[in-house]
Amino acid sequence: MEYTEKTVTLKSGRTCLIRRPEEADAEALLEYLKTTAGETPYLIRGPEEVRTSLEEEVEFIRRNRDDPRGLMLLAFVDGQLAGPCSFAAVNNRNRTRHRCAVGIALYQKFWGMGIGTVLLGELLAAAQAAGYEQAELETVSTNQAAVGLYQKLGF
Repeated sequence: MEYTEKTVTLKSGRTCLIRRPEEADAEALLEYLKTTAGETPYLIRGPEEVRTSLEEEVEFIRRNRDDPRGLMLLAFVDGQLAGPCSFAAVNNRNRTRHRCAVGIALYQKFWGMGIGTVLLGELLAAAQAAGYEQAELETVSTNQAAVGLYQKLGF
């Protein structure tokens, strides 16, 4: 799915670049997966469970960029990856083609800066433009920051 990169100003005045991933981002995304898995108990795997090779991550990025019904966006602050956000079709059955699954997680040092609001807002707008009528996500009920973000955006 297509997306035109954007630069937005965060509530702190810092700028945040939002764009689709490129193959050159594979190494940074693998490091992100390992680090964030160790920073919070709210993700579904621990850092020792991140076993994706660089080649597999490059292929994942390629597939994502070619997916007409899915999108991954990356947020960068001061040139540093803050985190990704993505949606993908729940499945391709006629009765559920209107549903997409959403995921977002940021490095802990970028929490509370408004990045999640901007990034997820961009993603949800793109999902709606792609024809999705329902976005679904999961979180741990004790993850108050995530619950607050999702409620703010209409979940």
